[in-house]
Amino acid sequence: MSVLVCENLTKKIKKNPVVSNFSYNFLDNQIYALVGRDNSGRDELLQILAAQIRPDSGKVWLDGEELFGNLKMNKRLCYISEATSFPKHFRIKSIFRLMSWLYPKWDNAYAFELCEYFKIKRKRTYGSLKANEKILFSGIIGLASRANITIFGSALDKIDLKDRFDFYNFVYSHHTRYPRTLIIGTDNVDEIENLIDKILFLDKGRLFETFTVKYIKNNFRLLSGKSEVLKSLISDLKVIGAEERYNILTVCVAKALTKDETRKFQKYLIKISEAPIQKVFVYLLDLREKKGL
Repeated sequence: MSVLVCENLTKKIKKNPVVSNFSYNFLDNQIYALVGRDNSGRDELLQILAAQIRPDSGKVWLDGEELFGNLKMNKRLCYISEATSFPKHFRIKSIFRLMSWLYPKWDNAYAFELCEYFKIKRKRTYGSLKANEKILFSGIIGLASRANITIFGSALDKIDLKDRFDFYNFVYSHHTRYPRTLIIGTDNVDEIENLIDKILFLDKGRLFETFTVKYIKNNFRLLSGKSEVLKSLISDLKVIGAEERYNILTVCVAKALTKDETRKFQKYLIKISEAPIQKVFVYLLDLREKKGL
């Protein structure tokens, strides 16, 4: 069992708050996505969760023990970020040997299996890898570590689309075989909606919403149709965002539509569809800005 408990985490950099009063419990065997803009404090938060930097105030607990400065807990954590790198002259097989000393559950066979799939030969040096291969290689280490808490920074977003698609398929199959807590910082959350359990929305260092994927799928809808018609039908709905293009209006409503409401919109040729998670995030962010938050 691995439960990561965050209590009122705060961090400032050059007197500017980057993480503000963050409290959350990351539960065992769940997959979390953290979504936020560049100024959301997401990267700094992930570094705190991985015990890479110390918060100015607040604490992180892993299974009841304080995380920061607790060396025995390091073996239960694996953090993969854009800064993850190795000496250029190190060979792939040598790095894997080093990882086997760091992580008690290290799966060497699986690491080489993924390298073979992504055509990264074991005798190559780290310095010979291209940028895309280096990120993939770091991701492979994250999976093969089998660490109780595995944290992927937003570096995975920079993998080529096809490789990213394949890599996340490996994440799913490996997590099914070896369940553990995964925390993924990403801007491409719609790509992994079938993988994740919970989503955390961050803005200016604050956690402002948390959802399950199921909740978003059930309780947010996109309505699209002729502007004049649609505007006359939505006066009693909670609209969180709208886009108008060439006399076609699309709105996002925070509501599970009833059968009667669905029939009404269909009668007027209004298209109804699920709201993508990324659009929900953007619209909620816009609302925060309008409120001056």
